[in-house]
Amino acid sequence: MIVRTAAALAALFAMSPLAAQANPKHDGKWSVEIVTEKGWCDVYRWNIGVTNGRVTDVGAPGAVANGRIDTAGHVSVSLARGSDVMSVSGSVTAAAGAGTWTLPNRSCAGRWRAEKLA
Repeated sequence: MIVRTAAALAALFAMSPLAAQANPKHDGKWSVEIVTEKGWCDVYRWNIGVTNGRVTDVGAPGAVANGRIDTAGHVSVSLARGSDVMSVSGSVTAAAGAGTWTLPNRSCAGRWRAEKLA
């Protein structure tokens, strides 16, 4: 499922060597919504934590993330859980973000949006 995939992506994201390039303004708790525009995947919302540009908490057990938010706010992350691997790209500002995602093995794709929580 996508929730599992998203959690997986966040864990891989936390291990990225590129995280040192991150800007602390992107750090904190984020509420992320995944919207499916192609395929039969569901809509999901979960809270994630970002530290030094890396996802440190996904809110979905068993998920692994790999990727980063660079100093310009560009998001490049892949989430994995089991055989599901979601590719996520987009951008964030200090308070919000948006982009696209694909989950090829389930023939799903769509968009995501995020809000930084206070």
